[in-house]
Amino acid sequence: MSHFSYLRAEWPDVHEAATRAESAVHPDPRTACFYARRALELLVHWLYKHDSTLHLPYQDNLSALVHEPSFKAAAGDAVFNKARFVTRLGNNAVHSHRAVLQYDAQTAVRELS
Repeated sequence: MSHFSYLRAEWPDVHEAATRAESAVHPDPRTACFYARRALELLVHWLYKHDSTLHLPYQDNLSALVHEPSFKAAAGDAVFNKARFVTRLGNNAVHSHRAVLQYDAQTAVRELS
């Protein structure tokens, strides 16, 4: 049973990415971090589409969306910091040549929930 089952009905794309992240933690930490970031990105884009109080920033990449002042204010410090952390781990997984630690994958999935 996934920790993300509650997402299935309303956000199937987010659910798929989150459960892929969760299931990849042990066999492939790099993939887990990638899918955690993807789940976050899908959710953040959904929020911008459905919350008129959020203002689109100059770019629509995940970092710009998360750092936009209206998002930061709505999300609060705890969620903002989680989003930054998942983004950073996902970006490192994709762009770094260093090994991705299982601990980092576990952390990305935990922070996603």
